[in-house]
Amino acid sequence: MLKTIATACAVMLLAGHASAADTFPARPVRIVVPYAAGGATDYIARTVGDRLSKSLGQPFVIDNKPGAAGAIGASEVSRSKADGYTLLMTITDSQINNTALYKKLAYDPQKDFAFITQVVRSPALISTHPGTGIKSMADLKAKINAGNAKLSYGSWGIGGQGHLAGESLNRNLKAGMVHVPQRGEGPVVSDLLSGTIDLGVSSVASALQYVPSGKIIPIAVMGSHRSTMLPQVPTISELGFKDPIYDANVWIALLAPAKTPQPIIDQLSKEVRAIVSSPDVSQVLIGRGFEVMNSTPDQFATSYKTEFDVITKRIRELEIEAQ
Repeated sequence: MLKTIATACAVMLLAGHASAADTFPARPVRIVVPYAAGGATDYIARTVGDRLSKSLGQPFVIDNKPGAAGAIGASEVSRSKADGYTLLMTITDSQINNTALYKKLAYDPQKDFAFITQVVRSPALISTHPGTGIKSMADLKAKINAGNAKLSYGSWGIGGQGHLAGESLNRNLKAGMVHVPQRGEGPVVSDLLSGTIDLGVSSVASALQYVPSGKIIPIAVMGSHRSTMLPQVPTISELGFKDPIYDANVWIALLAPAKTPQPIIDQLSKEVRAIVSSPDVSQVLIGRGFEVMNSTPDQFATSYKTEFDVITKRIRELEIEAQ
């Protein structure tokens, strides 16, 4: 009798999930971006959201919730109803870095989210502007070694991948640079263009459009290989700097609250991956400096576990804490 009841309940649960997927989406879907408008994450969210609206027949609305290295927006999504109507488009930082950065976090990145897909990755780029007189890493070293150089560097948030890379370089060079955190990559690029900061760490995608005009001067790219869009810029490893954080991925991914019905997760993953792999979208993304990932939920979960230990360990070693 009990076995029969349990079987019936399981069948009803599966039927409920199937029904939810069959009718999803029946109303507008909100994609929370935990960073300011104008950056790479915002761009990917709007690109994907616009095409999801067309393919699924309901508006996918982008809602920017910047602050606390992505924690504010991520926390809001983690508390949302697990029905597929509130999603999170974010980067590595809010889902890995924040666990080591904050002693108390309002959400658990490892338990409170369901993986949908890693859309793209964008190598981090160290850049400067013409006003500094720096055109290469050699110039930066010479300026520091000459003494009396009061330099600053900006990143998209305290404890983020950009901050970790910048601080690792800062200590390696014994430069004493002041960190200027921002609420996203867009403001970092704006600070570079205005000369508010001397160096900036952003994604290739955010800075790329200003490189041909010379308004932004790239001096090194993170990762194991050069950017296909900036092949003339050496990797930081080529320049003799070694740190596992330089090879960690800065990905942009779509997630949902934990316990979102699996059929909805699978549907969203399938739709997004079809959008990103289509020639008209993939070529635009590549042209803007992104590398298409298009992972399945299982692939996303596997790579997440691998990167989690590397990144959180490095944050603790650098003794970086939230302010």
